[in-house]
Amino acid sequence: MRLIDLSDSKGYIRIEFAGCNMKCPYCVHIIQPRIEWTIEDVFDFASRSSTEDVYMGGAEPTLQKDLLPLVEQLHDAGKSIIVKSNGMKPDVLKQLSPYVKGFVLEIKAPLDDIPAIMELTGMSEERTLKYVALLHESLDIARKKWLRIWVRVLPEFVNAETMPKILPDMKGASEVMLYQFMSNPDFDLPFMGHSDPTPEWSELKRLGNMVLEKVPQVRLVGDRGKLVLQK
Repeated sequence: MRLIDLSDSKGYIRIEFAGCNMKCPYCVHIIQPRIEWTIEDVFDFASRSSTEDVYMGGAEPTLQKDLLPLVEQLHDAGKSIIVKSNGMKPDVLKQLSPYVKGFVLEIKAPLDDIPAIMELTGMSEERTLKYVALLHESLDIARKKWLRIWVRVLPEFVNAETMPKILPDMKGASEVMLYQFMSNPDFDLPFMGHSDPTPEWSELKRLGNMVLEKVPQVRLVGDRGKLVLQK
């Protein structure tokens, strides 16, 4: 298995996988080194931890051919697993569903704005259209479990004018997380002239209150820390 990081330092086990089927120009994972681990080594590391919570993310976990057996083993060992995905492999999410607590799926922009998504993912129009269809399918699968939709708030693509177009696809989520772009240098590369946290925290709160109309809880994450909005 190709990993970026494997840690147990924040009250949960975090498994960050390497490799992705997108080419997002702002993604820090495209420049991070990769480490080869066996499925046995990953399981041994996780099973030695006293915490039950496991978060699988990184670039794209569903590309790992040994992901399902790893998740099955962790589930059988009593771990509570959340898998983050870009949604391009709904067949894998369906296979994982019986063994995980839930999923985290990203929405990058209004799903009918194909040019915007092409720019954000580095993919062709044909591949972007396929991705949007697959993401809709993945969202349907994930809504049957606990689901967090997370949005990297790039002002050119996610703002007060575009958010109403995104809201229908958030319906049925357990919560939505709005992340202030460039507020954590471990997550982002500068993009479209942005090298500092953007948008302003007040705008992030404004967007969060818009989202709160559709979901029971919204998490704001940015340079001022974290804030939970609830109905």
